[in-house]
Amino acid sequence: MTASLLASNVTGVEKYAEVLTAGHPADSGEAADWLLPALDSLAQDITGAIMREVDEYAQPGDDAAAKAVRRMARDAVAGFAARVTRPATGGVTAVTTVTEPAETASAASMFRDLGRLLAMEGRSLNALRAALRIGARVTWQRLQEQARQGNGNPEAFARIGETVFWYMDELTAACSAGYAEARAEFAGETSELRRRLLDLLTSSPAAPVPAIANLAQAAGWPLPRRVAAVALIPMTGGTHGPLPPDVLADLTRRDPCLLVADPDGPGRRRQVATALRGWLTAAGHQSPSGPLAAVGPAVPLAGASGSLRWAGQALALARRGLVRAGSGADGSDGIVWCEDHLPTLVLLADADLAATLSREALAPLRRLRPDQADRLAWTLLAWLESADDANAAALRLHVHPQTIRYRLRQVSELFGDALTDPDARFRLLLALRVRGLLGTG
Repeated sequence: MTASLLASNVTGVEKYAEVLTAGHPADSGEAADWLLPALDSLAQDITGAIMREVDEYAQPGDDAAAKAVRRMARDAVAGFAARVTRPATGGVTAVTTVTEPAETASAASMFRDLGRLLAMEGRSLNALRAALRIGARVTWQRLQEQARQGNGNPEAFARIGETVFWYMDELTAACSAGYAEARAEFAGETSELRRRLLDLLTSSPAAPVPAIANLAQAAGWPLPRRVAAVALIPMTGGTHGPLPPDVLADLTRRDPCLLVADPDGPGRRRQVATALRGWLTAAGHQSPSGPLAAVGPAVPLAGASGSLRWAGQALALARRGLVRAGSGADGSDGIVWCEDHLPTLVLLADADLAATLSREALAPLRRLRPDQADRLAWTLLAWLESADDANAAALRLHVHPQTIRYRLRQVSELFGDALTDPDARFRLLLALRVRGLLGTG
């Protein structure tokens, strides 16, 4: 459940509260002469009609369902009778604001509880609303019968008929309010459970498997085989739109993040990019000028904390301009994918240490002017990456092979035996890569 769902449910509760507290037409005791003796038969007729017409309650042989419908009809009719037989307080057209009769309040409370129960069971209000409409219809038919028989003041019947529909609206509002309240509570509880699950999955050391499984079940999140964490830039302002149900989110952290289930299936990268980009745009992060998020490597569930750590590092490097976000071709603009930059992430896992390595390994270059040092550094890197092939290095740098050979003689004078020692060559290669990334000399 998202914050937007929670907000909509709270709004729903407020709307239904307006109906519950609104006034309704007053009636007099004239109705008592014919209504009170007919209460039992009216409740029975309503029960029978509901059992016949509403599929959810039409359960032949289900005594529990029949008993529940009978009680619902009986209490609703009792509340209606209490409403229409109380003394009027302001004339024929008055709108009353007096305290509800106990029977009416009890019926409203029962329907509110029914609404809560349906929400907790994950069912809709459709059947209950249909039952209320049937109850109003059967009651109206009774009124018509009494009117045809001349049993009462036509003006009183008109007021009672109007009260039927007020009363149906009130009971409908009561069950809707209970339903909305329960959903709001459930949304809040589920959001908190999902945040706790995200914390558990991204903690280090990893939490016990049974604890994760139990919390995932309570949060309604099926455990996937593999996950990828997403590090986000801080979320400031805006309303965050809904996320797919298989994504865990916590935007309240100092470093907000997501956890995406099964991120590396066929076509999943594009799906994740589209969903993530759309969500970020809805959240108000539309500027293409910098990275918005970094997607960590896909890992087994137990490695979620590592994926988040790498995603956070990638986002930090991207904000410094050391790695680039994806292109708009796959919908990834503004999104950094760790899998595209793993060598760089390894090299810069500790940028200070990497810079120290680069400075020490390439110390001989500091004897030269900066422009000379740059030319020889790029030449040495191209030569090492070309397996000591001067012609291939020349193609890389778009210069003549003879130029490469001339520069290599200078390099040999600076680095000597390091150019033939495997360990020293590897050290030089790392140092040159770091120099290219960080600009260290």
